[in-house]
Amino acid sequence: MKKNILSLIILFVTFNSFSQDIIGKKSTTKPYYSENSEIKVIYKDSLDKFHSKNKPAGVFVNGIFIGNQGVLNVINSDKIESLNIEKEYYEKNGKEYYGKILVKMKPEYIPKFITAKDLITKYLDLDTNPIIFQINENVTNQYTNENLIDENFILKIELTKIKTSEKDTELNLIKIITKTTENIKEANIIRIK
Repeated sequence: MKKNILSLIILFVTFNSFSQDIIGKKSTTKPYYSENSEIKVIYKDSLDKFHSKNKPAGVFVNGIFIGNQGVLNVINSDKIESLNIEKEYYEKNGKEYYGKILVKMKPEYIPKFITAKDLITKYLDLDTNPIIFQINENVTNQYTNENLIDENFILKIELTKIKTSEKDTELNLIKIITKTTENIKEANIIRIK
């Protein structure tokens, strides 16, 4: 039930952010993608650029500010007791926000929030090369020191060193896999090569 509520909120934010007016356009019944379809180019920018005049919604879990709506994918939706939304402008940590997403976790679940910097220091031994974060399948630039991650919801952390084509610069790709049912099932599959 809570997973559905969280999905509805993300869907609501996405529809408000990316929806287009299609009045006067005809609907087609043929599939959008097929074996013969042309290459589609999609620019995936963060929701912040499109949300309510460039003001993101802030997320509060049990009264603790954990960041903007981009952090919703690092909250264990199975452990949510209630979710409320307040529409208002406010400022937090020197940034303007529009809307509060208030998440209350079930009493038996206590999230353990940590900054991305503290997470890296605690679990990884990194060089000074640039860092790219990937949460499950989504690459993001949302994880600065103001956005928190629930350490109890992390299944595993994968570090990949990626060499760029220019000047042999190396990037650190930090992939955080969360403890969703699908991810746990996938992690337990034994592959024989």
